[in-house]
Amino acid sequence: MSIIILGAKGQLARHLAEHFPDAVAWGRDTVDVADTPALEAALLEAAPRAIINAAAWTAVDQAESDPVAAWQVNAEAPAAAARAARQLDAALLQVSTDYVFDGASSEIYAEDAPTHPLGVYGASKLAGELATRAICPRHWILRTSWVFSAHGSNFVRTILRLARAGGPLRIVADQFGRPTWAGDLARLIAAIEPGADEPRLGYGTYHATGGPAVSWQEFAAEITARACSIGLLSAPVEIQPIATAEYPTPAPRPQRAVLAPSSALADLEATRFDWRDGLDTVLTRIMDDEQASAA
Repeated sequence: MSIIILGAKGQLARHLAEHFPDAVAWGRDTVDVADTPALEAALLEAAPRAIINAAAWTAVDQAESDPVAAWQVNAEAPAAAARAARQLDAALLQVSTDYVFDGASSEIYAEDAPTHPLGVYGASKLAGELATRAICPRHWILRTSWVFSAHGSNFVRTILRLARAGGPLRIVADQFGRPTWAGDLARLIAAIEPGADEPRLGYGTYHATGGPAVSWQEFAAEITARACSIGLLSAPVEIQPIATAEYPTPAPRPQRAVLAPSSALADLEATRFDWRDGLDTVLTRIMDDEQASAA
């Protein structure tokens, strides 16, 4: 078996399937990644050449009330995958997050910037990074941020739903990051060729994102404006900026965890991506899906 993708039902895995038609995607119906002994045993039996871990506990607020479950998926599962990969002499690609940083710096975050997660989600993802590095020599860690797609639960789909219910929308304007279309991230992973004898990117930690940094409020404004321009929304919606303090959440958020895109990724073909182009693609796909469902 060449490549196993963990997290089959997630946003990223659905796009990865387009680029790796011969890969096998595992969801909970195959193996629960939280059951780490079963995960490790299943990987050893399947003996892939590469493992792409797109599985994650991404419910940031729920992680605060259920830290054990978040830790199992985000920290212990990558460790199990790393142990299996090491024994198989396979490569492991681990997807991580901007939440490993506290966002307190006014500078953008390079790959070697000091990490300091603020909550359980970020701490568990950082632990997954550390396990990957410590256990599996042949690894890539791709940090990304604000992932969205036409599928699943994400900020773009949430804003469309709220906008259709009527405005104005009050959105946080003092947290900044770089949105990332899952399709761009999948295309980048495909360009790395993780299952090849000679992958096209050296092992290490990279920041995989692109386009201008924006606040959540600015991102929401782009979503609604572009949705209106193609007829996905029938009328403009007012997006009112608010402070983080006006929208308290169980988990603290990094205020400005803006990742610096890794220059090494520019050497790969088709990896210069901009979330604005991805947003247009996503909105068009959502509209096409809705029109097909209505037909």
